[in-house]
Amino acid sequence: MKKTTIFAVLMLFIWACRKEDAPIVVADPPFDPFSVVSAHLNISKKAPDLSFSLPIWLKEYQPTIPANNNLIELGRVIFYDKKLSADGKIACASCHHQEHAFADIVPLSTGVNGKKTKRNSMTLTSNISFGGVMGMLDTGTTLYPLFWDSRVLSIQAQSKAAFTNPLEMDITLSKVVSTVAEQPYYPWLFERAFGDSVVTESRILLSIAHFLNNLHTYNSKFDRAMQVHIANGGTTDLDATLTGLTTEENQGKALYVAHCNNCHSGLNNVRGIFEANNGLESPYIDKGKNLITGYFFDVGVFRVPMLRNIAYSAPYMHDGRFTTLEQVIEHYNSGVIKGYGLHGELLQLDEATQTYSAKRLNLTEAEKAALKAFLLTLSDESVLTDQRYADPFK
Repeated sequence: MKKTTIFAVLMLFIWACRKEDAPIVVADPPFDPFSVVSAHLNISKKAPDLSFSLPIWLKEYQPTIPANNNLIELGRVIFYDKKLSADGKIACASCHHQEHAFADIVPLSTGVNGKKTKRNSMTLTSNISFGGVMGMLDTGTTLYPLFWDSRVLSIQAQSKAAFTNPLEMDITLSKVVSTVAEQPYYPWLFERAFGDSVVTESRILLSIAHFLNNLHTYNSKFDRAMQVHIANGGTTDLDATLTGLTTEENQGKALYVAHCNNCHSGLNNVRGIFEANNGLESPYIDKGKNLITGYFFDVGVFRVPMLRNIAYSAPYMHDGRFTTLEQVIEHYNSGVIKGYGLHGELLQLDEATQTYSAKRLNLTEAEKAALKAFLLTLSDESVLTDQRYADPFK
Protein backbone atom coordinates (compact mmCIF):
# COMPACT_ATOMS: atom_id res chain seq x y z
CA MET A 1 0.00 0.00 0.00
CA LYS A 2 1.33 3.35 -0.86
CA LYS A 3 2.35 5.67 1.92
CA THR A 4 -0.04 8.37 0.69
CA THR A 5 -2.97 6.01 0.90
CA ILE A 6 -2.02 4.96 4.43
CA PHE A 7 -1.78 8.63 5.47
CA ALA A 8 -5.21 9.43 4.04
CA VAL A 9 -6.82 6.49 5.81
CA LEU A 10 -5.13 7.52 9.05
CA MET A 11 -6.42 11.11 8.75
CA LEU A 12 -9.91 9.82 7.99
CA PHE A 13 -9.77 7.68 11.15
CA ILE A 14 -8.59 10.65 13.22
CA TRP A 15 -11.34 12.86 11.81
CA ALA A 16 -14.01 10.24 12.54
CA CYS A 17 -12.79 9.85 16.10
CA ARG A 18 -12.34 13.55 16.87
CA LYS A 19 -14.35 15.19 19.61
CA GLU A 20 -17.29 17.40 18.73
CA ASP A 21 -16.18 20.67 17.26
CA ALA A 22 -15.91 23.49 19.81
CA PRO A 23 -18.79 25.99 19.46
CA ILE A 24 -18.08 29.18 17.61
CA VAL A 25 -18.60 32.17 19.90
CA VAL A 26 -20.47 35.03 18.24
CA ALA A 27 -20.28 38.36 20.05
CA ASP A 28 -23.59 39.92 21.06
CA PRO A 29 -24.42 43.10 19.16
CA PRO A 30 -23.92 46.31 21.13
CA PHE A 31 -26.89 46.96 23.44
CA ASP A 32 -29.11 49.80 22.29
CA PRO A 33 -31.05 51.23 25.27
CA PHE A 34 -33.42 52.94 22.87
CA SER A 35 -34.74 49.52 21.85
CA VAL A 36 -36.21 49.22 25.35
CA VAL A 37 -37.85 52.63 25.02
CA SER A 38 -39.25 51.96 21.56
CA ALA A 39 -40.87 48.76 22.82
CA HIS A 40 -43.14 50.91 24.98
CA LEU A 41 -43.32 54.31 23.31
CA ASN A 42 -43.91 55.77 19.88
CA ILE A 43 -41.04 58.23 19.92
CA SER A 44 -37.88 58.82 17.91
CA LYS A 45 -34.28 58.87 19.05
CA LYS A 46 -34.22 62.58 18.33
CA ALA A 47 -36.90 64.58 20.09
CA PRO A 48 -39.11 66.64 17.73
CA ASP A 49 -38.26 70.29 17.39
CA LEU A 50 -40.73 72.38 19.40
CA SER A 51 -39.07 75.75 19.00
CA PHE A 52 -41.49 78.58 18.35
CA SER A 53 -41.55 82.30 17.88
CA LEU A 54 -44.23 84.44 19.46
CA PRO A 55 -46.32 86.60 17.14
CA ILE A 56 -44.91 90.07 16.76
CA TRP A 57 -47.69 91.66 18.82
CA LEU A 58 -46.87 89.48 21.84
CA LYS A 59 -43.08 89.65 21.96
CA GLU A 60 -43.05 92.83 24.02
CA TYR A 61 -45.07 91.13 26.75
CA GLN A 62 -43.38 87.77 27.10
CA PRO A 63 -39.86 86.79 26.08
CA THR A 64 -39.55 83.80 23.82
CA ILE A 65 -38.72 80.71 25.88
CA PRO A 66 -36.19 78.44 24.17
CA ALA A 67 -37.63 74.98 23.70
CA ASN A 68 -35.76 72.18 25.49
CA ASN A 69 -37.03 69.45 23.19
CA ASN A 70 -35.69 66.54 25.25
CA LEU A 71 -37.18 67.90 28.46
CA ILE A 72 -40.53 68.57 26.79
CA GLU A 73 -40.77 65.02 25.45
CA LEU A 74 -39.93 63.55 28.84
CA GLY A 75 -42.72 65.69 30.28
CA ARG A 76 -45.08 64.43 27.59
CA VAL A 77 -44.44 60.81 28.56
CA ILE A 78 -45.01 61.58 32.25
CA PHE A 79 -48.17 63.54 31.39
CA TYR A 80 -49.65 60.46 29.67
CA ASP A 81 -48.34 57.78 32.05
CA LYS A 82 -51.26 56.11 33.87
CA LYS A 83 -48.91 54.21 36.15
CA LEU A 84 -48.40 57.43 38.09
CA SER A 85 -51.66 57.19 40.02
CA ALA A 86 -52.94 55.17 42.94
CA ASP A 87 -54.93 52.73 40.81
CA GLY A 88 -52.64 52.80 37.76
CA LYS A 89 -55.51 53.94 35.55
CA ILE A 90 -55.37 57.74 35.66
CA ALA A 91 -52.85 60.07 34.04
CA CYS A 92 -52.79 63.85 33.75
CA ALA A 93 -54.12 63.31 30.23
CA SER A 94 -57.14 61.42 31.60
CA CYS A 95 -58.72 64.78 32.49
CA HIS A 96 -57.05 66.85 29.77
CA HIS A 97 -57.76 65.40 26.33
CA GLN A 98 -55.76 66.72 23.41
CA GLU A 99 -58.70 66.61 20.99
CA HIS A 100 -60.67 68.80 23.41
CA ALA A 101 -57.97 71.44 23.78
CA PHE A 102 -56.55 69.50 26.73
CA ALA A 103 -59.77 70.00 28.70
CA ASP A 104 -62.38 67.42 29.71
CA ILE A 105 -65.72 66.83 28.01
CA VAL A 106 -67.70 66.36 31.21
CA PRO A 107 -68.52 68.89 33.96
CA LEU A 108 -66.56 66.95 36.58
CA SER A 109 -63.71 64.61 35.72
CA THR A 110 -63.25 61.02 36.87
CA GLY A 111 -60.20 60.39 39.03
CA VAL A 112 -58.82 57.31 40.76
CA ASN A 113 -61.25 54.51 41.61
CA GLY A 114 -64.07 56.33 39.83
CA LYS A 115 -64.08 59.34 42.17
CA LYS A 116 -65.40 62.61 40.79
CA THR A 117 -63.43 65.84 40.97
CA LYS A 118 -65.02 68.92 42.52
CA ARG A 119 -64.46 71.26 39.56
CA ASN A 120 -64.26 71.25 35.81
CA SER A 121 -60.87 70.50 34.26
CA MET A 122 -59.63 73.66 32.57
CA THR A 123 -58.11 73.72 29.13
CA LEU A 124 -54.32 73.69 28.99
CA THR A 125 -54.11 75.21 25.52
CA SER A 126 -54.99 78.77 26.46
CA ASN A 127 -51.28 79.43 26.59
CA ILE A 128 -50.80 78.55 30.22
CA SER A 129 -47.46 80.36 30.20
CA PHE A 130 -49.04 83.60 28.96
CA GLY A 131 -51.56 84.59 31.55
CA GLY A 132 -50.46 88.09 32.31
CA VAL A 133 -47.31 89.29 34.01
CA MET A 134 -45.86 85.85 33.71
CA GLY A 135 -43.35 83.69 31.96
CA MET A 136 -41.63 80.45 32.81
CA LEU A 137 -38.27 81.03 34.42
CA ASP A 138 -35.34 78.61 34.24
CA THR A 139 -36.89 76.71 37.14
CA GLY A 140 -40.27 76.60 35.47
CA THR A 141 -41.77 79.00 37.99
CA THR A 142 -44.63 81.22 36.92
CA LEU A 143 -45.92 84.43 38.40
CA TYR A 144 -49.57 83.91 37.55
CA PRO A 145 -52.00 82.06 39.82
CA LEU A 146 -53.22 78.70 38.54
CA PHE A 147 -56.25 76.50 39.32
CA TRP A 148 -59.78 77.84 39.56
CA ASP A 149 -59.08 79.19 43.05
CA SER A 150 -55.61 80.65 42.28
CA ARG A 151 -54.02 78.51 44.96
CA VAL A 152 -50.62 77.90 43.32
CA LEU A 153 -48.11 80.08 41.51
CA SER A 154 -46.23 77.60 39.37
CA ILE A 155 -46.90 74.80 36.93
CA GLN A 156 -44.84 72.51 39.16
CA ALA A 157 -47.08 73.22 42.13
CA GLN A 158 -50.10 72.67 39.93
CA SER A 159 -48.81 69.25 38.82
CA LYS A 160 -47.89 68.27 42.37
CA ALA A 161 -51.39 69.14 43.55
CA ALA A 162 -52.91 66.97 40.81
CA PHE A 163 -50.74 64.00 41.74
CA THR A 164 -51.54 64.21 45.45
CA ASN A 165 -55.23 65.15 45.26
CA PRO A 166 -57.21 62.16 46.64
CA LEU A 167 -59.92 62.70 44.02
CA GLU A 168 -57.53 62.91 41.09
CA MET A 169 -54.38 60.76 41.09
CA ASP A 170 -54.04 60.21 44.85
CA ILE A 171 -50.33 59.40 44.89
CA THR A 172 -47.43 60.80 46.89
CA LEU A 173 -44.55 62.43 45.10
CA SER A 174 -42.15 59.90 46.60
CA LYS A 175 -44.26 57.13 45.06
CA VAL A 176 -44.26 58.96 41.73
CA VAL A 177 -40.45 59.09 41.87
CA SER A 178 -40.10 55.40 42.70
CA THR A 179 -42.64 54.37 40.06
CA VAL A 180 -40.88 56.38 37.39
CA ALA A 181 -37.54 54.88 38.44
CA GLU A 182 -38.98 51.36 38.05
CA GLN A 183 -40.15 51.80 34.45
CA PRO A 184 -37.70 50.56 31.80
CA TYR A 185 -38.34 53.43 29.39
CA TYR A 186 -37.43 56.31 31.70
CA PRO A 187 -33.62 55.88 32.20
CA TRP A 188 -32.92 56.67 28.54
CA LEU A 189 -35.36 59.60 28.57
CA PHE A 190 -33.82 61.11 31.71
CA GLU A 191 -30.32 60.55 30.34
CA ARG A 192 -31.26 62.40 27.17
CA ALA A 193 -32.95 65.26 29.05
CA PHE A 194 -30.57 65.75 31.98
CA GLY A 195 -27.34 63.96 31.10
CA ASP A 196 -27.91 61.16 33.61
CA SER A 197 -30.73 58.83 34.58
CA VAL A 198 -31.27 60.07 38.14
CA VAL A 199 -34.99 60.47 38.88
CA THR A 200 -35.99 63.22 41.29
CA GLU A 201 -39.21 64.99 42.19
CA SER A 202 -37.93 68.32 40.90
CA ARG A 203 -36.92 66.81 37.56
CA ILE A 204 -40.30 65.17 37.10
CA LEU A 205 -42.21 68.38 37.85
CA LEU A 206 -39.85 70.48 35.73
CA SER A 207 -40.39 68.17 32.76
CA ILE A 208 -44.16 68.43 33.04
CA ALA A 209 -43.86 72.20 33.33
CA HIS A 210 -41.87 72.40 30.12
CA PHE A 211 -44.41 70.22 28.30
CA LEU A 212 -47.40 72.27 29.44
CA ASN A 213 -45.56 75.52 28.83
CA ASN A 214 -45.07 74.48 25.23
CA LEU A 215 -48.76 73.98 24.40
CA HIS A 216 -48.90 77.20 22.44
CA THR A 217 -51.86 78.20 20.31
CA TYR A 218 -50.86 81.12 18.13
CA ASN A 219 -52.08 79.89 14.76
CA SER A 220 -55.77 80.70 14.97
CA LYS A 221 -57.73 82.55 12.29
CA PHE A 222 -57.51 85.65 14.48
CA ASP A 223 -53.73 85.33 14.79
CA ARG A 224 -53.29 84.91 11.05
CA ALA A 225 -55.49 87.92 10.38
CA MET A 226 -53.50 90.01 12.83
CA GLN A 227 -50.25 88.88 11.24
CA VAL A 228 -51.41 90.03 7.81
CA HIS A 229 -52.78 93.26 9.27
CA ILE A 230 -49.44 94.13 10.87
CA ALA A 231 -47.46 93.08 7.79
CA ASN A 232 -49.55 95.58 5.83
CA GLY A 233 -48.62 98.40 8.20
CA GLY A 234 -51.40 98.02 10.74
CA THR A 235 -51.01 98.30 14.51
CA THR A 236 -51.82 95.92 17.34
CA ASP A 237 -54.93 97.95 18.15
CA LEU A 238 -57.79 95.47 18.48
CA ASP A 239 -60.27 98.09 17.30
CA ALA A 240 -58.96 97.82 13.75
CA THR A 241 -61.00 96.00 11.14
CA LEU A 242 -59.11 92.88 10.04
CA THR A 243 -59.36 91.92 6.37
CA GLY A 244 -58.75 88.30 7.35
CA LEU A 245 -62.05 88.17 9.28
CA THR A 246 -65.58 88.31 7.96
CA THR A 247 -67.87 91.26 8.58
CA GLU A 248 -69.68 89.27 11.28
CA GLU A 249 -66.41 88.22 12.93
CA ASN A 250 -65.15 91.81 12.97
CA GLN A 251 -68.44 92.89 14.52
CA GLY A 252 -68.00 90.19 17.14
CA LYS A 253 -64.44 91.35 17.78
CA ALA A 254 -65.73 94.86 18.46
CA LEU A 255 -68.25 93.44 20.94
CA TYR A 256 -65.50 91.36 22.57
CA VAL A 257 -63.27 94.43 22.97
CA ALA A 258 -66.16 96.42 24.42
CA HIS A 259 -67.48 93.81 26.87
CA CYS A 260 -65.03 90.92 27.37
CA ASN A 261 -61.46 92.02 26.73
CA ASN A 262 -60.84 93.74 30.06
CA CYS A 263 -61.20 90.45 31.92
CA HIS A 264 -60.35 87.70 29.43
CA SER A 265 -57.83 89.56 27.28
CA GLY A 266 -54.87 87.37 26.34
CA LEU A 267 -55.21 88.27 22.66
CA ASN A 268 -52.42 90.77 22.32
CA ASN A 269 -51.60 92.23 25.71
CA VAL A 270 -50.93 91.63 29.37
CA ARG A 271 -54.01 90.72 31.33
CA GLY A 272 -55.17 93.06 34.02
CA ILE A 273 -57.78 90.82 35.67
CA PHE A 274 -57.00 87.19 36.42
CA GLU A 275 -59.77 86.29 38.87
CA ALA A 276 -63.30 87.52 39.53
CA ASN A 277 -66.77 86.84 40.85
CA ASN A 278 -68.80 86.65 37.64
CA GLY A 279 -72.28 86.45 39.12
CA LEU A 280 -73.10 82.82 38.40
CA GLU A 281 -75.22 82.54 41.55
CA SER A 282 -75.83 84.06 44.96
CA PRO A 283 -75.06 82.67 47.41
CA TYR A 284 -72.27 80.60 45.88
CA ILE A 285 -72.41 76.86 46.53
CA ASP A 286 -68.71 76.52 45.74
CA LYS A 287 -67.13 79.51 47.47
CA GLY A 288 -64.07 79.49 45.24
CA LYS A 289 -60.96 81.31 46.40
CA ASN A 290 -62.59 81.93 49.78
CA LEU A 291 -61.97 78.27 50.63
CA ILE A 292 -58.25 78.96 50.32
CA THR A 293 -57.91 82.42 51.85
CA GLY A 294 -60.87 82.58 54.22
CA TYR A 295 -61.46 86.19 53.18
CA PHE A 296 -65.13 87.10 52.82
CA PHE A 297 -64.42 89.16 49.71
CA ASP A 298 -63.08 86.04 47.95
CA VAL A 299 -66.44 84.24 48.03
CA GLY A 300 -67.34 83.26 44.48
CA VAL A 301 -64.01 84.42 43.09
CA PHE A 302 -62.59 82.12 40.41
CA ARG A 303 -59.82 82.32 37.88
CA VAL A 304 -60.71 84.10 34.64
CA PRO A 305 -59.65 81.76 31.82
CA MET A 306 -58.25 82.86 28.50
CA LEU A 307 -60.55 82.01 25.62
CA ARG A 308 -58.27 80.50 23.02
CA ASN A 309 -59.61 77.18 21.73
CA ILE A 310 -62.83 77.82 23.63
CA ALA A 311 -64.75 76.08 20.84
CA TYR A 312 -63.25 72.75 21.91
CA SER A 313 -63.14 73.06 25.70
CA ALA A 314 -66.82 72.76 26.68
CA PRO A 315 -68.40 72.49 29.20
CA TYR A 316 -67.72 75.92 30.68
CA MET A 317 -67.35 77.60 34.09
CA HIS A 318 -65.78 76.14 37.23
CA ASP A 319 -68.59 73.60 37.59
CA GLY A 320 -69.15 72.93 33.90
CA ARG A 321 -72.74 74.19 34.10
CA PHE A 322 -72.83 75.57 30.56
CA THR A 323 -72.51 73.19 27.65
CA THR A 324 -72.58 75.70 24.78
CA LEU A 325 -71.07 79.07 23.93
CA GLU A 326 -74.59 80.39 23.42
CA GLN A 327 -75.33 79.70 27.10
CA VAL A 328 -72.12 81.43 28.19
CA ILE A 329 -72.91 84.50 26.09
CA GLU A 330 -76.47 84.61 27.40
CA HIS A 331 -75.20 84.52 30.97
CA TYR A 332 -73.28 87.74 30.41
CA ASN A 333 -76.06 89.15 28.28
CA SER A 334 -78.91 88.71 30.76
CA GLY A 335 -78.07 86.24 33.51
CA VAL A 336 -75.45 87.85 35.76
CA ILE A 337 -76.67 87.79 39.36
CA LYS A 338 -75.83 90.71 41.63
CA GLY A 339 -74.40 89.53 44.90
CA TYR A 340 -71.69 90.61 47.28
CA GLY A 341 -68.32 90.62 45.55
CA LEU A 342 -69.60 90.79 41.96
CA HIS A 343 -66.74 92.18 39.91
CA GLY A 344 -66.98 95.85 38.96
CA GLU A 345 -66.79 95.04 35.26
CA LEU A 346 -70.17 93.33 35.64
CA LEU A 347 -71.87 96.21 37.44
CA GLN A 348 -73.73 99.10 35.85
CA LEU A 349 -74.61 102.42 37.46
CA ASP A 350 -78.08 103.90 37.31
CA GLU A 351 -77.33 107.62 37.08
CA ALA A 352 -80.78 108.62 38.27
CA THR A 353 -80.71 106.60 41.49
CA GLN A 354 -76.93 106.31 41.83
CA THR A 355 -77.29 102.60 42.52
CA TYR A 356 -75.55 99.66 40.94
CA SER A 357 -77.12 96.61 39.40
CA ALA A 358 -75.86 93.61 37.46
CA LYS A 359 -74.84 94.63 33.95
CA ARG A 360 -77.13 93.68 31.11
CA LEU A 361 -75.54 93.75 27.66
CA ASN A 362 -78.92 93.52 25.93
CA LEU A 363 -77.36 92.18 22.74
CA THR A 364 -79.55 91.40 19.77
CA GLU A 365 -79.62 87.88 18.38
CA ALA A 366 -77.41 89.02 15.52
CA GLU A 367 -74.90 90.53 17.96
CA LYS A 368 -74.80 87.37 20.04
CA ALA A 369 -74.17 85.36 16.89
CA ALA A 370 -71.40 87.77 15.89
CA LEU A 371 -69.72 87.49 19.29
CA LYS A 372 -69.77 83.71 19.02
CA ALA A 373 -68.38 83.91 15.48
CA PHE A 374 -65.42 85.92 16.74
CA LEU A 375 -64.78 83.55 19.65
CA LEU A 376 -64.56 80.71 17.13
CA THR A 377 -61.72 82.55 15.36
CA LEU A 378 -59.59 81.97 18.47
CA SER A 379 -59.32 78.26 17.70
CA ASP A 380 -55.96 76.77 16.75
CA GLU A 381 -56.96 73.31 15.53
CA SER A 382 -53.36 72.29 14.84
CA VAL A 383 -52.63 71.69 18.51
CA LEU A 384 -55.56 69.28 18.74
CA THR A 385 -53.93 66.79 16.37
CA ASP A 386 -50.22 67.61 16.62
CA GLN A 387 -48.44 64.28 17.22
CA ARG A 388 -45.72 66.08 19.17
CA TYR A 389 -48.29 66.52 21.94
CA ALA A 390 -50.08 63.20 21.52
CA ASP A 391 -50.14 60.09 23.68
CA PRO A 392 -46.75 58.37 23.13
CA PHE A 393 -47.69 55.02 24.68
CA LYS A 394 -48.25 52.00 22.44
